[in-house]
Amino acid sequence: MASPKSVDKACPRAVRTDKHAGVAANEDLVKGVFNRYDTNKDGFLRKQELKKAFASLGSRMPRVRASLALRHADVNGDGYIGQAELDKLVKYTLKRGYKFK
Repeated sequence: MASPKSVDKACPRAVRTDKHAGVAANEDLVKGVFNRYDTNKDGFLRKQELKKAFASLGSRMPRVRASLALRHADVNGDGYIGQAELDKLVKYTLKRGYKFK
């Protein structure tokens, strides 16, 4: 799991284990994870940042999940997830059933 030095250590980490372990993710927790991986703090999530975020969530294929999430939530087609698109990304992620320890 990648952990950039610029990432706030106080941000909760997610671990996907099985459907019965951990606490179900909620919008605030998932937003926290994505904001944590906006490493340059520009308010936009690039594909590489999404990949690292999904890896921290325990995705088995974070590169694929990042591509699918970008395709789903990037409404304006600019290749980034901006603040206006973050809610759509969070809802997409919540449907995947990630759990927090």
